[in-house]
Amino acid sequence: MAARRSQRGLTLIELMLAMVAAAIVIGALNSVLMLGFQAQASGREANELVYQGRFALERMSAKARSTAPKRLTAPAPADSTGDWFAPTMYCLKGGSNKRVVETNVSDTSCSGNNVIVEHVIAFSAQLPAGTGAVDRPVGTLSLTLQSGGAPITLTTSVRLGGGVL
Repeated sequence: MAARRSQRGLTLIELMLAMVAAAIVIGALNSVLMLGFQAQASGREANELVYQGRFALERMSAKARSTAPKRLTAPAPADSTGDWFAPTMYCLKGGSNKRVVETNVSDTSCSGNNVIVEHVIAFSAQLPAGTGAVDRPVGTLSLTLQSGGAPITLTTSVRLGGGVL
């Protein structure tokens, strides 16, 4: 009988099988990590849009509360607050990256450069439906923002001259 040598280490086939198994596990982990990073970036982007939108609506609401009460009988022009908050006006400025700018009411072309929010796909200032004449009129401001993900719509109602809604 031939003496059997004690086997030490791995054969080439065992080593190759271990490397293939490790590559599959690492590839799967890489996919899971990449999905996690993408979800985190998407969530951060959505949170930033909400933050910017809330800031813009709060700024417009503060301006409305500091405006003397007056009747809002006519709707504001499209994509604008018109003369609701005179002498200040907020309007949607076009281009590839639409944004809401704060400008003077006399600036009917919306050429102001004081940007308060970007990535806007819709902006409106409306009177609530079915509201009759009131001493302190209420206006509804709405912003729809989008930057790659799903659109986010934010709305607030504000009473000119302050007061509780």
